[in-house]
Amino acid sequence: MGVVLLAALPQVCAANAWATTATQVAFSLDLAKATSPNIVSLQGAEDLPGVEELFKDAKMKQLQQSGVQNKAKLWFVLNIPVRVYAMGRDATRTLAPAHYVREMKVTVYLLFRKPSSGSSSSGGGAVKYNMVKKEITYVDIPMDETPLSGDGREMGQASFNVAVFIPRSTACILTDSFKAPEPQIRKALVGYAVEATFNGEPCSDFTSSNAPKLGPGETRNSKIFEKAVQSQFSSKAWWKSRSRNNYDEPDVDVCSIAESPYAPFYSRCYPRVKPAYGSAAAEVSSSADSAMGSSTSPASVPSSSTGRRSSGKGSSSPETSDTTSSSSSADYDSPL
Repeated sequence: MGVVLLAALPQVCAANAWATTATQVAFSLDLAKATSPNIVSLQGAEDLPGVEELFKDAKMKQLQQSGVQNKAKLWFVLNIPVRVYAMGRDATRTLAPAHYVREMKVTVYLLFRKPSSGSSSSGGGAVKYNMVKKEITYVDIPMDETPLSGDGREMGQASFNVAVFIPRSTACILTDSFKAPEPQIRKALVGYAVEATFNGEPCSDFTSSNAPKLGPGETRNSKIFEKAVQSQFSSKAWWKSRSRNNYDEPDVDVCSIAESPYAPFYSRCYPRVKPAYGSAAAEVSSSADSAMGSSTSPASVPSSSTGRRSSGKGSSSPETSDTTSSSSSADYDSPL
């Protein structure tokens, strides 16, 4: 009996092995939770207990805004549910679920219906929608204690909300309502899309076996909430450049939690953002940014060369091959 247990021990240890950080990351919208545009008005940080005491000696006069009462909500937050899958190399260099995704950039695209007084495009046709874009960098994203098992392998998994904070000024501009007690920004939101990159490359479009089937107006990375608009956009990637004649991109701000008054309170609700406080430094583009590499399947992790994700989406089951190029080293990872 003891011999049997000893013989089985290596297999048990291998099954429970974890990598510290991810070398492969897959990402998708959590469609099972993305059932409505979840925009919530927030209690102002200035209303928290003790805040007035901090400024009592400064004798600051309250800033007056047209139509804004003392208790008016000055910020809104949109929570977008997403899922992340992560694999890395454990101590034996074996592919295993990872505890953390060290850094991942998420780009959010928000589609808003323009107010009825919306202007016309330069081409003469009425532009019905505004698109607002925001990039957020997350660091040290923790995976769940229980990995996802399937196809003879395990991977780290996590679900969290990508949070976009909307200042009142943006909500008023997008809804053209400057005197209402609370601008109806919830009703204006038509849909959203999220995309992510890891180590500068698009994350895989892995789809777990229990993921819901795509409905009207859905892709693995996007959701349209209104039926009338679903038929218009279908399953197209409306946030891509080829569709931008359908909407305007107004000069308004949406923020990460680091750029909002709620920055000190993120840790119990969201992964850490980079930087933890304030806006990210502007990146300087280079000629290499415009270079296009070879196309890759959306179900596979791209190589280290620069490339652009194809317009197709991943299949309903994960890729299971562990093949490598004959010219690649043994350390190259198999796709998620």
